[in-house]
Amino acid sequence: MKNIFCIALTALMGLAIVSCDRENITYGLGGTDNTSGKTGTLDLTSFDAIPSGDVKEVQKKPVSRAVDVNDFFVQIYRVENTSETLDKNWKYSETPEIVDLNVGNYNLKVFSHEVTAADWEKPYYYADKAFSIEENRVTHIDTLVCTLQNIKVTVSFTEDLKTLMGDDCSVSVAIGSGTLEYGKSETRAGYFRSDSESNLLIATFSGTIDGHEEVNRIQVDNVKAGDWRRITYDIKRPEPGSESGTITTPSITIDATCEIIDHEGNVTIDEEVIEDPNPIEPGTDPDPGTDPDPDDPTPGEGPKITSETVTLGTPVVVTEDLQVAIEITSSAPDGLTALTVDIDSPTLTPEELSGIGLGAHLDLVNPGSMAAGLESLGFPTGDKVLNQPSASFDISQFLSLLKILGAGTHTFNITATDAQGTTSELLILVTE
Repeated sequence: MKNIFCIALTALMGLAIVSCDRENITYGLGGTDNTSGKTGTLDLTSFDAIPSGDVKEVQKKPVSRAVDVNDFFVQIYRVENTSETLDKNWKYSETPEIVDLNVGNYNLKVFSHEVTAADWEKPYYYADKAFSIEENRVTHIDTLVCTLQNIKVTVSFTEDLKTLMGDDCSVSVAIGSGTLEYGKSETRAGYFRSDSESNLLIATFSGTIDGHEEVNRIQVDNVKAGDWRRITYDIKRPEPGSESGTITTPSITIDATCEIIDHEGNVTIDEEVIEDPNPIEPGTDPDPGTDPDPDDPTPGEGPKITSETVTLGTPVVVTEDLQVAIEITSSAPDGLTALTVDIDSPTLTPEELSGIGLGAHLDLVNPGSMAAGLESLGFPTGDKVLNQPSASFDISQFLSLLKILGAGTHTFNITATDAQGTTSELLILVTE
């Protein structure tokens, strides 16, 4: 299947050869070749991995902790210039105390699991330590504190709101390419991969409140790895005699807050959320007194990401005649400053994408070695995006080839930035 896909796509793209180079990291367990024969010793007798928040134990293994580290991975990479080569690989519980290594520079990494875009109750812990091996010398590594590297999100509803909520109420939370649906009774924490130093969280509440359909969309900027964001939904009753354009019943509207929780469970910051700048009551048209062009961005807002062929944020089944065209517009004086696409797909794996010269994270402003592959698929790159008032791409030709790989739900998180802000929209394609 992979060969068919690569051959078909290569013919479509008109590329003679596409590199499948893994770049900096080479995986292998055969040991590092060192013709000098000089070795040293790594002493891991006192080595310990402690998830942040756990109390350090004196005894090494086994220990009793809130987070079980026995199945954590311990890997040693040999470092040469800017490249890393995997040299040793164990489970934490099987890590030897003495390791002989060739002379050179290394990096020891400890992590809980291979992180996914989003998952329930699956915190991702990570730590690393650079060290050197000298001839006939012993190098010691002691305790490493593994910190939370993905983003924890919990959603709750006040009892006052729950009494009015229908069974169809849910909250969709999206960070990067990860999305989770929080139902009315969901109490689990969702963990989202942190793809950038600063991430955008989008939470969309939808459902029936007291018999009326309600949609509430908020954005939270500057969400970082290790954060715990707690989103709480409540009802807001207007002051007597006051009026609000977002009221969906005569007496209530949805109110959302987002707090940062520290590792002790204390609220440290009451995060200001950005409400949808153009809320529209479900089932109604915009203000009948105006006739705005939906493609024209409003001054002071971030870029607008729209499509006339598909509904963004809603799963779309791929058919033979489906057209997928996306338009990004900016009202900032200097136009767009960044445009990225993050891919989360069960069939468009890193291996499949590398075979066509692409990756799961596509930077259209700074495409690097992916420029040829991106442009052949219809994406603009470089100065066709940077400082432009608009950019567009049409990936309709790619859809038949996407179906070759089989059934699955493929999420493309499109993020555009200009001097006025950042906007993200999800393109969700379903192959059957």
